Amino acid sequence: MSLERRDTKKAFMASGRAERIGALPDDLLHHVLSFLPAHEVVRTCLLARRWRHLWKSAAALRITGVKGCKNAAWFVNFVDNLLFLRNPRVCLESFELDLDECDLDFEAFLPANEVHVNTWFRHAVMCGPRKLLALRTTTGIYSDPEEHETLGFPNVPLISPYLTRLELTMVYVHSSTLDFSGCPSLVHLTMDDCDIVGNISSRFLKHLRIFSSFFQTDPVRAHICVPGLVSLEVMGELRRAPVLESMPMLVSAVVRLELDCHDSCSKFDYGYCDDRQCYGCYGSGAHDWRGESVLLKGLSEVAELEFSVDSQVFIVNRDLKLCPTFSKLKTLLLSEWCPDIASDLNILSCFLKHSPILEKLTLQLSKVPKKPAEVQRSYTPPEQPFALSHLMSVDIKFDEVDGKVLNILRTHGVPLEKVNIQRTKLLDLNVS
Repeated sequence: MSLERRDTKKAFMASGRAERIGALPDDLLHHVLSFLPAHEVVRTCLLARRWRHLWKSAAALRITGVKGCKNAAWFVNFVDNLLFLRNPRVCLESFELDLDECDLDFEAFLPANEVHVNTWFRHAVMCGPRKLLALRTTTGIYSDPEEHETLGFPNVPLISPYLTRLELTMVYVHSSTLDFSGCPSLVHLTMDDCDIVGNISSRFLKHLRIFSSFFQTDPVRAHICVPGLVSLEVMGELRRAPVLESMPMLVSAVVRLELDCHDSCSKFDYGYCDDRQCYGCYGSGAHDWRGESVLLKGLSEVAELEFSVDSQVFIVNRDLKLCPTFSKLKTLLLSEWCPDIASDLNILSCFLKHSPILEKLTLQLSKVPKKPAEVQRSYTPPEQPFALSHLMSVDIKFDEVDGKVLNILRTHGVPLEKVNIQRTKLLDLNVS
């Protein structure tokens, strides 16, 4: 035992805390240990005789790289022994594997040890974790997302009858793994900065969050088939946006598509420009459109929706031609909205026309003005106002509000007494 560890143990014993903590029941001690990283949990074996094997029965494993440790061989050996020596009779409630580029050199570690990492993950799945199964690889804050190393999953199904939550960060996931039919208890799925190669499907999933991930399915568009979904978040760089299939149980959704989305064209409303340099039209198979709705049909039964798309994302214009009825929509937030962009006006018009029980509408102007397309979209106002009998309030959150916004609402039959203008500059002053 090193001098430093011996001194730490003596100080701990002398303080009397060892006796007080040692008197606690095993279940409570295991609960306390579940909040510590695995390498710190193992160190508790030095505290007292009772603690010698306590770590082997921990119900939660949080494996992280040790700060400042660049020794990949030591880390691999540590995790191998941690899993091998763990008491197999104790159910594993949660398993988290966090690999941080600040601790390990990914460029050298991942290619050489990808098999090890996948073996750890599969071993954890066999232990039947219930609450959480997480695999995260994190790059430095200034890393280029196009150049970072991504951990590749083997293309095999994930089978776990007990798992309820799965979180993946910077993982390359293939089609077989994305079929979660072998996980009947899985209700929460989060994919952050992942490469998604295939369709996501599950009859059991309730909550899905996809953030800054790439759908690597060109030229075929990926599908999200999760009929039991209750909440959905799709945000960030998606390359080609996935087709959202029917979700009749959907309560809340957040959908944000930015200019980085490959379904973008600055020259034509529907993505059929003649410029072969336009990747959105030629590089991603935009001409192979068979009249299917990509986003709006799948969102047609949502009750609460936050929706934001860049003005050059043409798949929304296609969807508007097929605009369904949002029969359950009560709360709508159009964020990053701009009254000077015709496509944004068309989106607003579509929702107002096809949301018969809409109660609350919020328009939040982009803080950074949107750049119009090279060829301006056309906007045609309704021929006559139509009744929105259930609409209770319209909140406009703008830095400055001119008559154009109010005229648009009046044209759509919205009584101005229901409009509440919240100037964001004033709100910022009040907060400070």
